[in-house]
Amino acid sequence: MPDRELGAGSWSYFGDPRAISHDDDIFTGWISTGGNVWVARYSASGKLHKQLIYRGLGRDDHNNPALAFRRDGRLVVFFAPHSGRHLPRGEKSEMRYRMSLRPFAIDEWGPVHAVGTNAPGGLGYTYPNAIQQQERLWLFWRGGGWNPTFSYTTDYRDWAPARELVTFGHEQRPYAKYAGDGGTRIHGIFTNGHPTSWKNSLFYACCEDGGLFAADGRNLGSLSSVPLNVTALDPVYRYSDRGGRAWGHDIALEDGKPRVVYTRRVADRDTFYYAHFNGTRWISRKIVEAGAGRNSFRSGGASFDHEDPRIVYLSRTIGRWNQVEAWVTFDHGRTWQTRRLTSAEDGYAIRPVVPRGLRGRRRVLYVHGDERTRGYRDFRTRIHALDV
Repeated sequence: MPDRELGAGSWSYFGDPRAISHDDDIFTGWISTGGNVWVARYSASGKLHKQLIYRGLGRDDHNNPALAFRRDGRLVVFFAPHSGRHLPRGEKSEMRYRMSLRPFAIDEWGPVHAVGTNAPGGLGYTYPNAIQQQERLWLFWRGGGWNPTFSYTTDYRDWAPARELVTFGHEQRPYAKYAGDGGTRIHGIFTNGHPTSWKNSLFYACCEDGGLFAADGRNLGSLSSVPLNVTALDPVYRYSDRGGRAWGHDIALEDGKPRVVYTRRVADRDTFYYAHFNGTRWISRKIVEAGAGRNSFRSGGASFDHEDPRIVYLSRTIGRWNQVEAWVTFDHGRTWQTRRLTSAEDGYAIRPVVPRGLRGRRRVLYVHGDERTRGYRDFRTRIHALDV
């Protein structure tokens, strides 16, 4: 299985898509160990081309870019400095973006733009999530009030006023993952807050034609009535002391129906779960325990192959290090087939993703690091692409 290093950098769990594909070529990006935004094109033939598109965003793995194709094939790349509970003194948080000048190419770029709208609050922007749906490019992020926030554009310049989508309160920030169907529906999963500080459940909602719906079609509200309290959404999993604290990793669509991979945390240890809606209720089934993890993470992350959500790529501790594995189910998580994909003896392989839209061949991208990484602002990691 050829394994190619793409560049020195990292990415978080929640800025997406981290990689997209056209004609089996992969387009991806990362925040470098120097705090700069890089974009790369990795061709189906194995040719790698990289482009630095923004300097000085900051060394923080939350700062990784999110990518989308415009309707004309040009690439749009969004990036923002991490806004946590407080902004660093003297720092201005903006959601910036650049667009390529040619379709499906990264060699020429237009100027840096700013989205210019945010939800009220003293914070900035974190975790861009870009979804092109018909004539609208939707952008979701964690906004000024520390809550999932959204806007959209039809001309890639002017943005609708930002609004919060969900809230929870209790000084918590709901964590979200999104998936669009390219048409009229955008699906999302949401926690109450961060699992280190809240007993999280996991909730689901689908946005279609301005309405918000549960998996069974029940109306939850509308975009005109947001923000909704996250607990008013469709519960995928409800917290219990025995079950643990939920942490959403990915949501994908199989025949238009949502599939969810998430972890539950009990006594500081994570276990991966797969969830689907059977027409009546949400069903969660255990995949595998995540293992001990490292100082800067508990589990190594998981994501679906969005073109075939029967496949989950996850990272768990095997021996000293985390390794990436493929887990495949043909019966909605009742049984699994598994294959180990990495066997690094000098470090860990975490946060695997499959490029959205990749159909012709299987490639998994992941972050490789070692014990020199101390945390999200002190990392010595590299982005790898693995043919599987």
